Amino acid sequence: MTRILITGASGLLGAALSAEAASRHTVTRVCHRHPTVYPGTEMVQADLTQVGELDHVLGDAKPDWVVHCAAATDVDRCELEPDWARRLNRDLPSALAKKVRAMGARLVHISTDAVFNGEAGPYDEQDRPDPINVYARTKWEAEVAVAEALPSSLIVRTNFYGWNVQPKLSLAEWFLQRLRTGLPCPGFVDVTAAPLLANDLARILIGMVERACAGVYHVVSRECVSKFEFGRRVASTFGLDPGRIQPVQVEEAGLRARRAKQLCLRVDKLEAELGRRLPDIQDGLARFRALGESGFAERFAHAP
Repeated sequence: MTRILITGASGLLGAALSAEAASRHTVTRVCHRHPTVYPGTEMVQADLTQVGELDHVLGDAKPDWVVHCAAATDVDRCELEPDWARRLNRDLPSALAKKVRAMGARLVHISTDAVFNGEAGPYDEQDRPDPINVYARTKWEAEVAVAEALPSSLIVRTNFYGWNVQPKLSLAEWFLQRLRTGLPCPGFVDVTAAPLLANDLARILIGMVERACAGVYHVVSRECVSKFEFGRRVASTFGLDPGRIQPVQVEEAGLRARRAKQLCLRVDKLEAELGRRLPDIQDGLARFRALGESGFAERFAHAP
């Protein structure tokens, strides 16, 4: 069995990865502010930005692979606090890549579709990033630093949703909560992406680890839709009224950081590697509902 260490393990993707990997591999989960417990895995609570913590955690776990999910993902806060964003999104993965190289292990670094400016998609892995906000810039800088420090790294650009095990909402959960409580449900008609269910992403990532993939890959849904259309599909999947989703422009939202608008990514490279098609939006949403009904998030106990 491969020893896999997952950072950001109480986050949306980290939790899905924990569940996917636990049955086939030895999993150590690193949590910070929201420690959670999952059967068949070991949990370590640590702030990896603190001096000595990386050495301590890596030394104890002795992983074959590290999947680095931890990140500062609040785009508007990153714009307000660029030093915070750089520390978490650039400096930490750079330091981690160097430590992983020194111990002879491998690294999966989770990046974002937002490294592109959103003006000329769909983008493939050869297109040059051009980030337009602090969050995206720090994620792109991390890609560069990780690739320089550890050329065998697997760098994954993605966009995902799912069930959170901590008190925050993914895009699908946000639409669903507002639909169920009668709150307004605005959806951007001019912002498009290809979000993938976090559990599907986790399954793909574990497969890529098992195949020892390296380099940059786009791992998203093979279908690209506006946030407005995504909200309508969430509603339909749960038997709610898609007419409740209100079409709006992103400029109407009063967001602090600029958002890239057209973030469709090509997945030809990954589909060729895997020998199969990636899920489309409706496939993922059907599984999203099934996971919710099966109590997926409730399987993670909050640590004392």
